[in-house]
Amino acid sequence: MPLIIKVVTIILILSFQSAFAENNKNFEVLEETFTNSADSPTVLAIDLFQDNLTKDKSSQQVTTVPSDNQPPVKLVSPVNKGNTNNTPMILSLKEAVVRALSNNIEIAVENFSSKINNEKISENLSEFDVTLGIDLSFGRKVQQLASAFSSPNKMANENQSWDLSLSQKLKTGTDYKFNFTNNRNKTNSKTAGLNPNYSSELELSLTQPLLKNFGSDVNVRNIFIAKNNVKISDYEFNTKVINIISDVETIYWDFVYSLKDLEVKKKSLERAKDLESQIKSQVAVGTMAQIESLQAESDVASREESLLVAHDLIQDNEDKLKNILNFDFASNEGLNAIHPSDQPNFLIEKINFNDAMKKALSTRPDYLAKKKELENKDILVKYQENQIYPSVDLVGSFGVNGLSGEAIDVKSGTFLGRSAYGGSYGTALTDSFSTNFYDWELGLKFSYPIGNRSANAQLTASRLNKAKQILSIKSLEKEIILEIRESIRQLKTDAKRIKASQIANKLAKEKLNAEEKKFEVGLSTSFNVLEFQDDLAQSESNQIKTIIDYNQSKVRFRQSIAETLIQHDIELKTDEKI
Repeated sequence: MPLIIKVVTIILILSFQSAFAENNKNFEVLEETFTNSADSPTVLAIDLFQDNLTKDKSSQQVTTVPSDNQPPVKLVSPVNKGNTNNTPMILSLKEAVVRALSNNIEIAVENFSSKINNEKISENLSEFDVTLGIDLSFGRKVQQLASAFSSPNKMANENQSWDLSLSQKLKTGTDYKFNFTNNRNKTNSKTAGLNPNYSSELELSLTQPLLKNFGSDVNVRNIFIAKNNVKISDYEFNTKVINIISDVETIYWDFVYSLKDLEVKKKSLERAKDLESQIKSQVAVGTMAQIESLQAESDVASREESLLVAHDLIQDNEDKLKNILNFDFASNEGLNAIHPSDQPNFLIEKINFNDAMKKALSTRPDYLAKKKELENKDILVKYQENQIYPSVDLVGSFGVNGLSGEAIDVKSGTFLGRSAYGGSYGTALTDSFSTNFYDWELGLKFSYPIGNRSANAQLTASRLNKAKQILSIKSLEKEIILEIRESIRQLKTDAKRIKASQIANKLAKEKLNAEEKKFEVGLSTSFNVLEFQDDLAQSESNQIKTIIDYNQSKVRFRQSIAETLIQHDIELKTDEKI
């Protein structure tokens, strides 16, 4: 009994001394608040002191009074250090994704590429536009005549012409041209039966390839390729968006982890300080050796250093998040601290590899882009196969014409004659449309380069490019399979790690509690207690890290099967010109 009473008495004395030492320590820290600037390391100690007051003495208030020479020091959280004038930004994961997509420069650049390729469609469609031509001219020519019998001895002509033409290339390869030509001529020649005279002609000419360049598939190949290029640009745009969203999620969860890890390290430091205070009390009454106090002080310093490193990691991750959100670091948003509002969840999902693989091959934009590139290669192969044929073209034309003018008497010797086609310009048009006066022509044109080496070489090269693209698709398929297998395996591993870390954390707490009880009755050393405290802090960090890793593994899995946009309810729409 005397021994038990003695032990209880010692414990009570140590408890009073520990509380007294803790209060003295708190006042010392508070005093440092008025003698150090906000940028000094003391701010971190103030943060911890404020947290302790909030948790242990919620009914008390701490008021800081400015000194005569220095402004008042504000108590700030580690997340908001260095930013005491602005309101922290509460940011959810969905808000981060939206901000990243709306502010990202790479997405804006990729969107321009898609729009540029869209204009290529119109550019290639213009090959089949109708071309309108109008030609108006007026001229006069006066020329000397060499003949001794010429009367007059110089020739004077006035010419007026007004012509209209329409031409177009059809998708079948047919070229047609319609010409409507008109002319008025006035001369001083005495032998001209119509002066002035009017001529009018309408002509339609056609050229139809029969072998080389025959068929719509050959002639509209550039349009098909341009449309495929637009889709490829859209797929590349989708890939860029998916990658950016995945990067935002990864950085966001890294930031969350660094904040959670800081709380773990703060608790670890508190445990070490409590033990240090308890040891100093026992050393003061002579129930413990001085070496035990040195061990505790050393461990407290080490944990303070770890706390500083954790705080630095928070700022690094916060800067990464601001950077991917395209915040200007000098703006209000850039100066504001960020407080993530979303917390990582642990929801195990059943995943079937075959289903995931089918989904990836049907929705992954990089894979679909490769397949569109293969379609372009196939189009070029078919075109080059057509180009090895000889050029055989069916050509034909049909035209009608008319002539009129002011008929005058022409005397040649004793003969006096008058043209039978007198009339106005309207008479010439009437004669043209009457089809009484016409001309037509029909024929074939053939050409073939002996050896045809150029066409054969281009055909071989196009086939090789197609084979190369097929191998590239096969290679990408293997990469997708490997990526999905690894992501599924990592998800399963992380799920097991979470369960294992929970057990490890529970056991670490029990071990620490048992060791602390042994230390209280003198059956353990401070070294052992501090070591178990470190183990508990490490297990708590590991438990948080496993949950964060699991969420990041889900991000990579959704990225591998192109489910990121669906997960965030994002739909990308593009306007394609047909």
